[in-house]
Amino acid sequence: MIDLENDDFYVVVDLGTSKVRGAVGIRDKEDNAEILCFEQCPSKGVKRGVIVNIEAAAGCVREVVTLLQNRINIIINKNRNDDDKQKFVIEKVYVGLNGQSIRTIDNHVLRNLGNKDVEITSDLLTTLFDENKNVKIDDGEILDVVAQEFNIDDEEEFNPVGYLGTRIEGRYKIICGSPSLKTNIENCIQRAGCSVAGYQLAPVAVAKTVLSDEEKNLGCALVDFGAGTTSIVVYYKGILRHLSVVPFGSDVITKDIMDLKVLDKWAEKLKLRGSAMEELTPNCEFEIPVMADKRLRINSRFLASIIEARIDEILDCVWKQLEKSHLTVHINEVVITGNGSRLRFLKEKMEIRTGVDVREGTPTWKVANTEKYQDKTDVKPAQLNKYDYNQLLGLLLDANEACVKTVAEQQVVEPVAQRPEKKHVKSDSESGQGSLWNMFKNLKQKTGDLMEDFLEDKNI
Repeated sequence: MIDLENDDFYVVVDLGTSKVRGAVGIRDKEDNAEILCFEQCPSKGVKRGVIVNIEAAAGCVREVVTLLQNRINIIINKNRNDDDKQKFVIEKVYVGLNGQSIRTIDNHVLRNLGNKDVEITSDLLTTLFDENKNVKIDDGEILDVVAQEFNIDDEEEFNPVGYLGTRIEGRYKIICGSPSLKTNIENCIQRAGCSVAGYQLAPVAVAKTVLSDEEKNLGCALVDFGAGTTSIVVYYKGILRHLSVVPFGSDVITKDIMDLKVLDKWAEKLKLRGSAMEELTPNCEFEIPVMADKRLRINSRFLASIIEARIDEILDCVWKQLEKSHLTVHINEVVITGNGSRLRFLKEKMEIRTGVDVREGTPTWKVANTEKYQDKTDVKPAQLNKYDYNQLLGLLLDANEACVKTVAEQQVVEPVAQRPEKKHVKSDSESGQGSLWNMFKNLKQKTGDLMEDFLEDKNI
Protein backbone atom coordinates (compact mmCIF):
# COMPACT_ATOMS: atom_id res chain seq x y z
CA MET A 1 0.00 0.00 0.00
CA ILE A 2 1.25 3.46 -0.87
CA ASP A 3 1.98 5.55 2.18
CA LEU A 4 2.43 9.28 1.68
CA GLU A 5 4.28 9.51 4.99
CA ASN A 6 7.07 7.34 3.60
CA ASP A 7 7.04 8.53 -0.02
CA ASP A 8 7.61 12.11 -1.10
CA PHE A 9 5.84 12.91 -4.35
CA TYR A 10 7.47 15.57 -6.51
CA VAL A 11 5.72 17.53 -9.24
CA VAL A 12 7.73 19.01 -12.11
CA VAL A 13 6.62 21.28 -14.97
CA ASP A 14 8.25 22.08 -18.32
CA LEU A 15 6.98 25.36 -19.82
CA GLY A 16 7.82 24.76 -23.46
CA THR A 17 7.08 26.82 -26.55
CA SER A 18 5.05 24.05 -28.20
CA LYS A 19 3.90 21.99 -25.19
CA VAL A 20 3.44 22.44 -21.45
CA ARG A 21 4.39 19.15 -19.80
CA GLY A 22 4.12 17.93 -16.24
CA ALA A 23 4.88 14.81 -14.25
CA VAL A 24 4.57 13.38 -10.75
CA GLY A 25 7.44 11.20 -9.59
CA ILE A 26 9.34 9.70 -6.68
CA ARG A 27 12.93 8.70 -5.92
CA ASP A 28 14.16 5.56 -4.23
CA LYS A 29 16.89 5.26 -1.57
CA GLU A 30 19.61 5.31 -4.25
CA ASP A 31 18.07 8.46 -5.78
CA ASN A 32 16.90 6.63 -8.88
CA ALA A 33 13.83 8.33 -10.29
CA GLU A 34 10.46 7.06 -11.38
CA ILE A 35 7.72 9.02 -13.11
CA LEU A 36 4.31 7.83 -11.92
CA CYS A 37 2.20 9.90 -14.30
CA PHE A 38 2.74 12.33 -17.15
CA GLU A 39 0.48 14.89 -18.85
CA GLN A 40 0.84 17.58 -21.48
CA CYS A 41 -1.20 20.12 -23.43
CA PRO A 42 -0.54 22.56 -26.29
CA SER A 43 1.35 25.59 -25.04
CA LYS A 44 -0.18 29.06 -25.00
CA GLY A 45 1.38 32.30 -23.79
CA VAL A 46 4.97 31.00 -24.08
CA LYS A 47 7.30 32.20 -26.82
CA ARG A 48 10.96 31.25 -27.21
CA GLY A 49 10.90 29.59 -23.81
CA VAL A 50 9.62 32.62 -21.86
CA ILE A 51 6.15 33.61 -20.70
CA VAL A 52 4.63 36.43 -22.73
CA ASN A 53 1.01 35.99 -21.59
CA ILE A 54 0.64 35.03 -17.93
CA GLU A 55 -3.08 34.27 -18.07
CA ALA A 56 -2.80 32.01 -21.12
CA ALA A 57 0.23 30.17 -19.71
CA ALA A 58 -1.49 29.79 -16.32
CA GLY A 59 -4.44 28.14 -18.05
CA CYS A 60 -2.11 25.53 -19.56
CA VAL A 61 -0.42 24.87 -16.22
CA ARG A 62 -3.80 24.62 -14.51
CA GLU A 63 -4.96 22.04 -17.06
CA VAL A 64 -1.82 19.92 -16.70
CA VAL A 65 -1.84 20.08 -12.89
CA THR A 66 -5.53 19.13 -12.77
CA LEU A 67 -4.91 16.12 -14.99
CA LEU A 68 -1.90 15.08 -12.89
CA GLN A 69 -3.88 15.47 -9.69
CA ASN A 70 -6.64 13.23 -11.02
CA ARG A 71 -4.12 10.63 -12.15
CA ILE A 72 -2.16 10.56 -8.87
CA ASN A 73 -5.40 10.11 -6.90
CA ILE A 74 -6.28 7.11 -9.04
CA ILE A 75 -2.78 5.63 -8.65
CA ILE A 76 -2.64 6.06 -4.88
CA ASN A 77 -6.20 4.97 -4.14
CA LYS A 78 -6.14 1.98 -6.47
CA ASN A 79 -7.23 -1.24 -4.72
CA ARG A 80 -8.12 0.66 -1.54
CA ASN A 81 -11.41 0.32 0.27
CA ASP A 82 -13.66 3.36 0.27
CA ASP A 83 -12.93 3.94 3.95
CA ASP A 84 -9.18 4.01 3.31
CA LYS A 85 -9.22 6.31 0.32
CA GLN A 86 -7.70 9.74 0.65
CA LYS A 87 -7.72 12.84 -1.50
CA PHE A 88 -4.38 14.22 -2.63
CA VAL A 89 -3.82 17.76 -3.84
CA ILE A 90 -0.85 19.24 -5.71
CA GLU A 91 0.22 22.44 -3.97
CA LYS A 92 3.78 23.00 -5.29
CA VAL A 93 5.70 22.41 -8.51
CA TYR A 94 9.33 22.53 -9.65
CA VAL A 95 9.90 24.53 -12.84
CA GLY A 96 12.70 24.68 -15.41
CA LEU A 97 14.22 28.04 -16.39
CA ASN A 98 14.74 28.58 -20.09
CA GLY A 99 14.63 31.33 -22.69
CA GLN A 100 16.75 33.44 -24.99
CA SER A 101 17.91 35.78 -22.19
CA ILE A 102 19.92 33.06 -20.38
CA ARG A 103 23.68 33.41 -20.83
CA THR A 104 27.00 33.05 -18.97
CA ILE A 105 29.40 35.79 -17.85
CA ASP A 106 33.00 35.34 -16.70
CA ASN A 107 33.95 36.73 -13.31
CA HIS A 108 37.16 36.71 -11.25
CA VAL A 109 37.47 37.17 -7.49
CA LEU A 110 40.92 37.96 -6.07
CA ARG A 111 41.90 37.85 -2.41
CA ASN A 112 45.31 38.72 -0.92
CA LEU A 113 45.89 36.64 2.22
CA GLY A 114 48.95 38.49 3.63
CA ASN A 115 52.71 38.08 3.55
CA LYS A 116 52.72 34.65 5.18
CA ASP A 117 51.25 31.44 3.89
CA VAL A 118 47.63 30.90 4.89
CA GLU A 119 45.74 27.64 4.65
CA ILE A 120 42.82 27.69 2.19
CA THR A 121 39.62 26.62 3.93
CA SER A 122 36.14 25.78 2.68
CA ASP A 123 34.82 28.85 4.53
CA LEU A 124 37.15 31.06 2.49
CA LEU A 125 35.93 29.47 -0.75
CA THR A 126 32.34 30.05 0.35
CA THR A 127 33.13 33.73 0.93
CA LEU A 128 34.64 34.04 -2.55
CA PHE A 129 31.67 32.23 -4.06
CA ASP A 130 29.15 34.53 -2.34
CA GLU A 131 30.90 37.62 -3.70
CA ASN A 132 29.72 36.61 -7.18
CA LYS A 133 26.11 36.93 -6.08
CA ASN A 134 26.63 40.66 -5.49
CA VAL A 135 27.85 41.37 -9.03
CA LYS A 136 25.57 43.83 -10.82
CA ILE A 137 24.33 42.58 -14.18
CA ASP A 138 22.93 45.07 -16.69
CA ASP A 139 19.35 44.08 -17.53
CA GLY A 140 19.85 40.71 -15.87
CA GLU A 141 19.36 38.64 -12.74
CA ILE A 142 21.85 36.08 -11.44
CA LEU A 143 20.36 32.59 -11.68
CA ASP A 144 23.37 30.48 -10.70
CA VAL A 145 27.13 30.61 -10.14
CA VAL A 146 29.54 27.83 -11.16
CA ALA A 147 33.14 27.73 -9.88
CA GLN A 148 35.70 27.00 -12.61
CA GLU A 149 39.32 26.97 -11.31
CA PHE A 150 41.43 28.60 -8.61
CA ASN A 151 44.92 30.05 -8.76
CA ILE A 152 47.02 29.95 -5.61
CA ASP A 153 50.15 32.08 -6.03
CA ASP A 154 49.80 31.59 -9.81
CA GLU A 155 49.48 27.81 -9.51
CA GLU A 156 46.22 26.39 -10.87
CA GLU A 157 44.19 24.10 -8.59
CA PHE A 158 40.68 22.73 -8.99
CA ASN A 159 40.20 21.88 -5.31
CA PRO A 160 42.41 24.24 -3.27
CA VAL A 161 41.15 23.32 0.22
CA GLY A 162 44.16 22.60 2.45
CA TYR A 163 46.73 24.31 0.22
CA LEU A 164 48.94 27.12 1.55
CA GLY A 165 49.36 30.49 -0.17
CA THR A 166 49.45 34.24 0.11
CA ARG A 167 47.02 34.99 -2.72
CA ILE A 168 44.03 33.20 -4.23
CA GLU A 169 42.06 33.96 -7.34
CA GLY A 170 38.76 32.27 -8.15
CA ARG A 171 37.32 32.03 -11.65
CA TYR A 172 33.56 31.69 -11.99
CA LYS A 173 30.79 31.49 -14.56
CA ILE A 174 27.79 33.60 -13.63
CA ILE A 175 24.61 32.36 -15.29
CA CYS A 176 22.09 35.15 -15.65
CA GLY A 177 18.77 35.85 -17.32
CA SER A 178 16.05 38.44 -17.63
CA PRO A 179 14.94 40.03 -14.31
CA SER A 180 11.33 39.14 -15.15
CA LEU A 181 12.06 35.48 -15.90
CA LYS A 182 11.38 34.11 -12.42
CA THR A 183 8.76 36.73 -11.60
CA ASN A 184 6.58 35.83 -14.58
CA ILE A 185 6.86 32.11 -13.85
CA GLU A 186 5.95 32.63 -10.20
CA ASN A 187 2.90 34.74 -11.13
CA CYS A 188 1.88 32.12 -13.69
CA ILE A 189 2.14 29.21 -11.25
CA GLN A 190 0.31 31.11 -8.51
CA ARG A 191 -2.48 32.01 -10.89
CA ALA A 192 -2.76 28.33 -11.73
CA GLY A 193 -3.41 27.60 -8.04
CA CYS A 194 0.04 26.35 -6.94
CA SER A 195 3.32 27.73 -5.66
CA VAL A 196 6.89 27.30 -6.92
CA ALA A 197 8.86 24.75 -4.89
CA GLY A 198 12.09 25.48 -6.74
CA TYR A 199 13.78 26.38 -10.00
CA GLN A 200 16.47 24.72 -12.07
CA LEU A 201 18.11 25.74 -15.33
CA ALA A 202 16.37 23.65 -17.99
CA PRO A 203 19.52 22.97 -20.10
CA VAL A 204 21.36 21.78 -16.98
CA ALA A 205 18.41 19.57 -16.02
CA VAL A 206 18.51 17.92 -19.46
CA ALA A 207 22.28 17.43 -19.18
CA LYS A 208 21.82 15.51 -15.92
CA THR A 209 19.71 12.91 -17.69
CA VAL A 210 21.53 12.45 -21.01
CA LEU A 211 25.23 13.03 -20.25
CA SER A 212 27.45 10.62 -18.34
CA ASP A 213 30.15 11.70 -15.88
CA GLU A 214 32.78 10.37 -18.29
CA GLU A 215 31.47 12.55 -21.12
CA LYS A 216 31.48 15.62 -18.88
CA ASN A 217 35.06 14.94 -17.84
CA LEU A 218 36.43 14.32 -21.33
CA GLY A 219 34.65 17.30 -22.87
CA CYS A 220 31.15 17.28 -24.31
CA ALA A 221 28.59 19.66 -25.80
CA LEU A 222 24.85 19.15 -25.38
CA VAL A 223 22.58 20.78 -27.97
CA ASP A 224 18.86 20.72 -27.18
CA PHE A 225 16.80 21.50 -30.30
CA GLY A 226 13.48 22.75 -28.94
CA ALA A 227 10.55 24.29 -30.77
CA GLY A 228 11.22 27.93 -29.87
CA THR A 229 14.86 27.86 -28.72
CA THR A 230 18.05 25.84 -29.11
CA SER A 231 20.14 25.59 -25.94
CA ILE A 232 23.86 24.78 -25.81
CA VAL A 233 25.73 23.49 -22.77
CA VAL A 234 29.47 22.67 -22.73
CA TYR A 235 31.18 20.54 -20.06
CA TYR A 236 34.89 19.93 -19.57
CA LYS A 237 36.71 18.27 -16.66
CA GLY A 238 33.32 17.62 -15.09
CA ILE A 239 32.44 21.33 -14.85
CA LEU A 240 29.85 23.39 -16.72
CA ARG A 241 31.92 25.77 -18.86
CA HIS A 242 29.39 27.46 -21.12
CA LEU A 243 25.62 27.87 -21.40
CA SER A 244 23.72 29.86 -24.01
CA VAL A 245 20.36 29.86 -25.75
CA VAL A 246 19.79 30.55 -29.46
CA PRO A 247 16.45 32.42 -29.86
CA PHE A 248 14.92 30.08 -32.44
CA GLY A 249 14.36 26.38 -32.88
CA SER A 250 12.68 23.89 -35.18
CA ASP A 251 9.43 25.91 -35.24
CA VAL A 252 10.99 28.30 -37.78
CA ILE A 253 11.06 25.41 -40.27
CA THR A 254 7.38 24.68 -39.60
CA LYS A 255 6.52 28.35 -40.18
CA ASP A 256 8.55 28.42 -43.42
CA ILE A 257 6.52 25.51 -44.74
CA MET A 258 3.27 27.11 -43.55
CA ASP A 259 4.18 30.19 -45.61
CA LEU A 260 3.53 27.97 -48.63
CA LYS A 261 -0.13 27.99 -47.46
CA VAL A 262 0.17 24.56 -45.85
CA LEU A 263 -1.87 23.76 -42.73
CA ASP A 264 0.19 23.54 -39.54
CA LYS A 265 -0.48 19.81 -38.98
CA TRP A 266 0.85 18.97 -42.46
CA ALA A 267 3.73 21.43 -42.11
CA GLU A 268 4.93 19.62 -38.98
CA LYS A 269 4.85 16.25 -40.75
CA LEU A 270 6.58 17.59 -43.85
CA LYS A 271 9.27 19.16 -41.68
CA LEU A 272 10.26 15.74 -40.35
CA ARG A 273 9.77 13.85 -43.65
CA GLY A 274 10.53 16.37 -46.39
CA SER A 275 14.21 15.50 -46.86
CA ALA A 276 13.36 11.80 -46.79
CA MET A 277 10.82 12.29 -49.58
CA GLU A 278 13.49 13.89 -51.78
CA GLU A 279 15.89 11.05 -50.98
CA LEU A 280 13.36 8.32 -51.88
CA THR A 281 11.83 9.99 -54.93
CA PRO A 282 14.13 12.81 -56.15
CA ASN A 283 12.54 15.88 -57.68
CA CYS A 284 9.02 14.49 -57.47
CA GLU A 285 5.85 16.52 -57.09
CA PHE A 286 2.98 15.82 -54.76
CA GLU A 287 -0.20 17.52 -53.63
CA ILE A 288 -1.08 18.78 -50.16
CA PRO A 289 -4.67 19.58 -49.09
CA VAL A 290 -4.92 23.23 -48.06
CA MET A 291 -8.70 23.67 -47.98
CA ALA A 292 -11.72 21.47 -48.49
CA ASP A 293 -11.73 22.09 -52.25
CA LYS A 294 -8.14 23.19 -52.88
CA ARG A 295 -4.82 21.36 -53.12
CA LEU A 296 -1.26 22.64 -53.33
CA ARG A 297 1.37 21.06 -55.57
CA ILE A 298 4.87 20.99 -54.01
CA ASN A 299 8.18 19.87 -55.44
CA SER A 300 10.14 17.57 -53.09
CA ARG A 301 13.49 19.16 -53.97
CA PHE A 302 12.15 22.63 -53.28
CA LEU A 303 10.74 21.48 -49.92
CA ALA A 304 14.03 19.81 -48.97
CA SER A 305 15.95 22.98 -49.84
CA ILE A 306 13.75 25.02 -47.46
CA ILE A 307 14.26 22.56 -44.60
CA GLU A 308 18.01 22.14 -45.08
CA ALA A 309 18.62 25.89 -45.42
CA ARG A 310 17.04 26.47 -42.01
CA ILE A 311 18.95 23.57 -40.47
CA ASP A 312 22.19 25.09 -41.75
CA GLU A 313 21.21 28.45 -40.26
CA ILE A 314 20.51 26.93 -36.85
CA LEU A 315 23.77 24.97 -36.93
CA ASP A 316 25.69 28.15 -37.83
CA CYS A 317 24.36 29.79 -34.67
CA VAL A 318 25.17 26.70 -32.59
CA TRP A 319 28.73 26.61 -33.91
CA LYS A 320 29.24 30.32 -33.12
CA GLN A 321 28.17 29.66 -29.54
CA LEU A 322 30.56 26.71 -29.28
CA GLU A 323 33.38 28.96 -30.54
CA LYS A 324 32.49 31.52 -27.86
CA SER A 325 33.12 28.88 -25.22
CA HIS A 326 36.79 28.70 -26.39
CA LEU A 327 36.59 24.95 -25.80
CA THR A 328 36.07 23.55 -29.29
CA VAL A 329 39.44 21.74 -29.10
CA HIS A 330 38.29 20.00 -25.91
CA ILE A 331 34.88 18.89 -27.22
CA ASN A 332 35.17 15.19 -28.00
CA GLU A 333 31.49 14.52 -28.55
CA VAL A 334 28.25 16.35 -29.28
CA VAL A 335 24.96 15.05 -27.90
CA ILE A 336 21.76 16.23 -29.56
CA THR A 337 18.31 15.98 -28.03
CA GLY A 338 14.89 17.62 -28.19
CA ASN A 339 12.13 17.00 -30.72
CA GLY A 340 14.01 19.09 -33.29
CA SER A 341 16.87 16.57 -33.23
CA ARG A 342 14.62 14.16 -35.16
CA LEU A 343 15.08 16.27 -38.30
CA ARG A 344 16.42 14.26 -41.21
CA PHE A 345 20.19 14.58 -41.74
CA LEU A 346 20.65 16.84 -38.69
CA LYS A 347 23.03 14.36 -37.03
CA GLU A 348 25.12 14.01 -40.19
CA LYS A 349 25.28 17.78 -40.73
CA MET A 350 26.34 18.30 -37.11
CA GLU A 351 29.15 15.75 -37.48
CA ILE A 352 30.44 17.53 -40.60
CA ARG A 353 30.28 20.94 -38.89
CA THR A 354 31.98 19.93 -35.61
CA GLY A 355 34.26 17.14 -36.81
CA VAL A 356 33.41 14.94 -33.81
CA ASP A 357 31.03 12.08 -33.10
CA VAL A 358 27.38 12.99 -32.58
CA ARG A 359 24.85 10.85 -30.77
CA GLU A 360 21.21 11.26 -29.78
CA GLY A 361 20.66 11.94 -26.09
CA THR A 362 18.54 9.55 -24.04
CA PRO A 363 18.60 9.03 -20.26
CA THR A 364 21.90 7.44 -19.17
CA TRP A 365 21.04 6.68 -15.56
CA LYS A 366 18.97 3.97 -13.93
CA VAL A 367 15.22 4.49 -13.58
CA ALA A 368 13.63 3.15 -10.44
CA ASN A 369 11.18 0.28 -10.80
CA THR A 370 9.81 -0.14 -7.32
CA GLU A 371 7.45 -3.06 -6.80
CA LYS A 372 5.16 -0.82 -4.81
CA TYR A 373 4.09 1.07 -7.96
CA GLN A 374 4.53 -1.48 -10.75
CA ASP A 375 0.83 -2.35 -11.00
CA LYS A 376 -0.36 1.21 -10.36
CA THR A 377 1.31 3.37 -13.03
CA ASP A 378 1.09 3.16 -16.82
CA VAL A 379 4.46 4.93 -17.36
CA LYS A 380 7.12 2.32 -18.13
CA PRO A 381 10.92 2.80 -18.08
CA ALA A 382 11.11 2.28 -21.85
CA GLN A 383 8.97 5.38 -22.38
CA LEU A 384 11.50 7.53 -20.54
CA ASN A 385 13.78 7.47 -23.58
CA LYS A 386 11.44 9.89 -25.31
CA TYR A 387 12.61 13.48 -25.56
CA ASP A 388 9.47 14.72 -23.79
CA TYR A 389 10.75 13.37 -20.47
CA ASN A 390 14.37 14.57 -20.40
CA GLN A 391 13.85 17.92 -18.69
CA LEU A 392 11.20 16.53 -16.34
CA LEU A 393 13.54 13.74 -15.22
CA GLY A 394 16.32 16.24 -14.60
CA LEU A 395 14.02 18.44 -12.51
CA LEU A 396 12.90 15.36 -10.58
CA LEU A 397 16.48 14.43 -9.68
CA ASP A 398 17.01 17.75 -7.86
CA ALA A 399 13.60 17.95 -6.16
CA ASN A 400 13.79 17.70 -2.37
CA GLU A 401 10.47 19.11 -1.13
CA ALA A 402 7.21 17.15 -1.20
CA CYS A 403 4.69 18.75 -3.55
CA VAL A 404 1.56 16.69 -2.81
CA LYS A 405 -0.49 16.89 0.36
CA THR A 406 -3.55 15.08 1.70
CA VAL A 407 -6.92 16.70 2.26
CA ALA A 408 -8.82 15.38 5.27
CA GLU A 409 -12.00 13.76 3.97
CA GLN A 410 -13.94 10.72 5.12
CA GLN A 411 -14.57 9.41 1.62
CA VAL A 412 -13.30 10.46 -1.76
CA VAL A 413 -14.99 9.76 -5.04
CA GLU A 414 -12.34 8.40 -7.37
CA PRO A 415 -11.67 11.08 -10.01
CA VAL A 416 -11.70 10.29 -13.68
CA ALA A 417 -8.38 10.87 -15.49
CA GLN A 418 -9.89 12.50 -18.55
CA ARG A 419 -9.44 15.88 -20.08
CA PRO A 420 -12.19 18.44 -19.37
CA GLU A 421 -15.23 18.00 -21.57
CA LYS A 422 -15.63 20.45 -24.41
CA LYS A 423 -18.43 22.99 -24.28
CA HIS A 424 -21.77 21.94 -25.75
CA VAL A 425 -22.00 22.53 -29.47
CA LYS A 426 -25.43 22.89 -31.02
CA SER A 427 -26.60 19.90 -32.95
CA ASP A 428 -27.39 20.04 -36.67
CA SER A 429 -31.07 20.33 -35.98
CA GLU A 430 -30.48 23.12 -33.46
CA SER A 431 -28.20 25.14 -35.72
CA GLY A 432 -30.19 24.69 -38.95
CA GLN A 433 -26.97 24.08 -40.87
CA GLY A 434 -26.83 20.29 -40.78
CA SER A 435 -26.32 19.51 -44.45
CA LEU A 436 -23.72 22.22 -45.08
CA TRP A 437 -21.74 21.38 -41.95
CA ASN A 438 -21.73 17.62 -42.71
CA MET A 439 -20.53 18.29 -46.24
CA PHE A 440 -17.61 20.39 -44.93
CA LYS A 441 -16.61 17.74 -42.39
CA ASN A 442 -16.68 14.99 -45.01
CA LEU A 443 -14.50 17.00 -47.40
CA LYS A 444 -12.03 17.80 -44.62
CA GLN A 445 -11.80 14.13 -43.66
CA LYS A 446 -11.26 13.07 -47.27
CA THR A 447 -8.38 15.53 -47.85
CA GLY A 448 -6.72 14.41 -44.61
CA ASP A 449 -7.02 10.74 -45.62
CA LEU A 450 -5.53 11.46 -49.05
CA MET A 451 -2.43 13.05 -47.49
CA GLU A 452 -1.97 10.18 -45.04
CA ASP A 453 -2.30 7.66 -47.91
CA PHE A 454 0.34 9.52 -49.92
CA LEU A 455 2.89 9.46 -47.08
CA GLU A 456 2.25 5.76 -46.47
CA ASP A 457 2.49 4.89 -50.17
CA LYS A 458 5.88 6.60 -50.34
CA ASN A 459 6.90 4.60 -47.24
CA ILE A 460 7.91 7.85 -45.47
